[in-house]
Amino acid sequence: MRIKTTLLVAVLLISLSPASVNGSSDQSATKKYTVTMKKAHLPTAPKNGTDDYRCFLLDPKVTEDSVIRTIQFVPQRKNFVHHAIIFRVTDADIPQAVAEDKNGNGWPCFGGSGLGNMLSSFVSTPWISSWAPGRGKDISPAGYGTPFKKGERFVLQVHYNLLAANGGKIQTDQSKIVMEAVPAKGAKVKQLHVELFPAPVELACPANVTGPLCDRKLSLIDLASRTSKMSAFESAGINIICGQDPFNPVASLTSRCDKVITSNFTVIAAAAHMHLLGRTLSMTLNPGKPTEKLILDVANYNFDDQSGVVLKTPVMVKTGDTIRVTCTFDPTIRQKLPELKNLLPRYITWGEGSSDEMCLGVISATK
Repeated sequence: MRIKTTLLVAVLLISLSPASVNGSSDQSATKKYTVTMKKAHLPTAPKNGTDDYRCFLLDPKVTEDSVIRTIQFVPQRKNFVHHAIIFRVTDADIPQAVAEDKNGNGWPCFGGSGLGNMLSSFVSTPWISSWAPGRGKDISPAGYGTPFKKGERFVLQVHYNLLAANGGKIQTDQSKIVMEAVPAKGAKVKQLHVELFPAPVELACPANVTGPLCDRKLSLIDLASRTSKMSAFESAGINIICGQDPFNPVASLTSRCDKVITSNFTVIAAAAHMHLLGRTLSMTLNPGKPTEKLILDVANYNFDDQSGVVLKTPVMVKTGDTIRVTCTFDPTIRQKLPELKNLLPRYITWGEGSSDEMCLGVISATK
C-alpha cells in the first residue's frame, strides 16, 4: 500500500530547539550551502482544485560526506505556500529525479516525492526536514544530526494553497533551501529518524448544512478529481490501518488511532499536523496501562504555528508498546474562515488539499 509514502506529505513537521551538534568542536568546519529553485514556478491546480503539489530537484553541491547541523526552507511566497518537505535523494533515485525535473520545471507530486516505487521511496528519498507556517530553521539538538553524503541532492516538495493567494492573484514562486553542515569525518552524532502516526478523518456536514458533497462517496470522487486518484485510496487505507470499516466509517468530531510499535527507539521531539479545522492533538504511550506516558499534548492547535516540541525527558519506546494519536475537529469553522466559507459544503475526509483535513502526530526519534 502506498500509505507510507503518501503520508510524508504532512508533514511534517518537527522544529527542534537551538543547540549545536556534538562531534565537531571546530565551528570553522561548518559549511553553508544555499540552493534556489532553478526556475520560477507558477502554481496551477488540477481541475476544480485549489492546491498544487510540486517537486523540484535541487543540487547543493556537497563535496564531502557531511552531517546536517541546520536546514531551512525559505519560501518566496509565504502567503500561499501551505507547507514544504525536503527529501534527500540518494544515488538510487537521482537518474529518475533528473528526468522528472525537466531542467528545473519540476513535476506534480501529491503524496511523497514520486520517486522510486511505493516500497523503496521511503528509503531512497528519506525525509530530512519540513516547513509550515510558524516554522523557522530546523536545528538539531546536541548530539544528533542527519547524514548527507557527497553528491546527494534534495527534492523539494512544495504545497501551494491557492485559496490563500492575496486577492486571488497567483504569482510565481522561486523558493530556496539553506543548509549548514559539518564534515562527517570525526563527527560523533546519533542519527534522527521520523515516525508517523496518522488517524482517519471522518467529518460529516454540520447540522443544517447541506449540499451534494455532504455525501461521503461524492466527496471522495471530488477529492480524487482535484488532488490525485490515489487520495480516496489513501483515506481508505488509513481507515483500514486504524480498524475502521473503509466503506462505512463512523463520522466523528474525534479521530483516534492506536499503533503497535515494532522496534525500539527513543522519542526526542514531537509535533502535530492538522489543517484549518483542527482543535487538539495528543499522543500517548501505552494508554490505560501502568506505563502510560503523555508524549505530546496540543490543547489549542494553531495552523499558523506548527512548531514542534523537544521533550524535556526523552521517552523510551519498546517493541510491543502502543502509541495513540487523538485529534478533535470543529467543522463549523468551515463556514466562517474567509478561505473556506465560499466553498461548497462537504463531508471532510483525510486529504492533501488545504480544504481537506489530516490528523497526524509526528515524532523525531533515535535508535
